[in-house]
Amino acid sequence: MRPKLSFLLVLVLALSLASVSTLAAEFTSDRAAFGDIDFGGATVTVVAHFDNLERFKEGGAEAGKLEEAKKLFNIGDIVLLQVGWGEVGETCLNRYMSGESTWDLWRLPHAYFFDLATKGAFFDVGKILPESYFDSMPRITAEKDAAITPGLGASRFHFSIGVPDDYGHSLFVCFNKDMFEREGLPDPYELYEQGLWNWDTVEDLAIKLTKDTDGDGVNDQFGFHWIDPTYYIFANGGQQIKVDENGKMVFAMQDEAVYEALRRYHQWQNVLRVTTGDWQFLDFEQGKAAMAWMPFYEIHQVDYEFNWGVLPLPHGPNVDECVFPPGVGDAIFIPANAVNPLALVALDNFLWPVDTYYELLDDAIRNKVADMNAYQVFQEAIEKWDSRYASYFNFLGAYWDANTPFGGIMAGVNEGKSPASVVAEYAQMAQAKIDEIYGQ
Repeated sequence: MRPKLSFLLVLVLALSLASVSTLAAEFTSDRAAFGDIDFGGATVTVVAHFDNLERFKEGGAEAGKLEEAKKLFNIGDIVLLQVGWGEVGETCLNRYMSGESTWDLWRLPHAYFFDLATKGAFFDVGKILPESYFDSMPRITAEKDAAITPGLGASRFHFSIGVPDDYGHSLFVCFNKDMFEREGLPDPYELYEQGLWNWDTVEDLAIKLTKDTDGDGVNDQFGFHWIDPTYYIFANGGQQIKVDENGKMVFAMQDEAVYEALRRYHQWQNVLRVTTGDWQFLDFEQGKAAMAWMPFYEIHQVDYEFNWGVLPLPHGPNVDECVFPPGVGDAIFIPANAVNPLALVALDNFLWPVDTYYELLDDAIRNKVADMNAYQVFQEAIEKWDSRYASYFNFLGAYWDANTPFGGIMAGVNEGKSPASVVAEYAQMAQAKIDEIYGQ
């Protein structure tokens, strides 16, 4: 019996060693070599306001990948904690403060970035990842990092391309081709190719397009759908906040580019009255507005019962060409109290390789293009996204909240006050808020 027993012991030992080898898998992603990654059977909780793991579940494009990750990295389970958009930031912060977040991945809308970053809730991945890792990231992700982290020291919080809609807030103009043709107006694509896609041109077009079509004395067709005030600022080369020569974050709206943007906003919105609708873009979808300045995710091809096209934002007089704002961007973060942040980065890299990111971007573009011209505009945006024109800084307030610096400025502009005077009125408040957020 002894030889048989020895054989069994050897077999068990061999299987055990094989199991250990499997559980402590060496993993190299398309961005870095991670070495042995072992979660020790821990449960990973993904906190998000929608099911961003749906792709990996039954019926998804990569069904079964969660199970592969669990086996590869010895993860007990990967679970989704889904809460509402308005609650996800507070949920993550509460989990961090209570110590529940040690094996979390947080998928957060941009609106919560500064609240959590300035409370020390995010892990600085720059401490564990080489510079070559960030060099391999998609350009818009790098642009987000460049825009959002100055003033927070050398910290780097963006590591993931697994949103995957970080390009979803990029800004464009959709236009109703049928309406332009019906009114006998120039093709906007031709105007863009001729270098004439600017504010003076589109203002003239908007005036001609705004009219009463049914004879009741009330305009029911408009040149523009409602435009977010920040879009004017970006399209004219203005910024809300910037880094000065000393590396300090400063209020940047005391600038002629911003003043002109605010003057034009008041002119179109309150004097010429060539705009209609609100942030939902329903008036454009219903064919009541000719041009809509909107983020990429709002372009709903299936909802348009007319021929349409896509162009960059028309540029204002303070810049020589159209700019391509990345808008804002949601992202995935690791909590500062993570037990093994490198393992969490490895898991993210396994689930979201760079090739998949570009495939999804291509799919998104194909689903939103109306013609080859639109496709070329989207491709141009990928090459020209500029982080200077990004509205991450929500702590300055929403345009509708007059109790905040930006909201107060917009309230004054809507009342017809001089942009320079009303910006000056709120400059001290705005800079104090910036200093408070950045701890300057």
